[in-house]
Amino acid sequence: MVDYRSEDGEDHGTTAESGVELPAVGEQRSSMDEFLSILSNRRRRDVLYYLSETEVASIESLATTIAARETSVPAERVSVDDRESVLIDLYHAHLPKLADRQLIEYDRRSGTVRRSVPSDELEALLERCYELEIGSA
Repeated sequence: MVDYRSEDGEDHGTTAESGVELPAVGEQRSSMDEFLSILSNRRRRDVLYYLSETEVASIESLATTIAARETSVPAERVSVDDRESVLIDLYHAHLPKLADRQLIEYDRRSGTVRRSVPSDELEALLERCYELEIGSA
C-alpha cells in the first residue's frame, strides 16, 4: 500500500511528480474520485452514454447495445450468449452500483433504467470520455 504522508509525519495530501494532488491518507474520497471510479468501467460508461440519448431504456436494450459494441456486430446479430452475459453483469454489478450512486433510477421488477440528472462535474467528465472513446472513432 502506498503511503502519501509527508516525511514530517503529517497526514495530508502531497503532489506527485506529475503535479497531481494525491488524496490524503484517511480522508474520504472526493466526488472526483467517486466519478472517476464509476467511469473507470466501460460498461458503466456505455450505460450512461446510452441513457444520454434516450430517456428510459430496458435492461435488455442496454445489454444488446453493449454486447453489439463489444463484439463489433450490429445489434440484430448479437448472439443470445453474448447478450445474456452482458445482461447478467449489468443486473448484478453495474446497474446497482450506478443506482447506489444515484446516477440512474433502476427498477429491477420492470427492468427499466432511467438516467438521473448528473452533476456538472460528472457530465463534463462523461462528455470528455465520450469524445475520447467514440467521438474520435
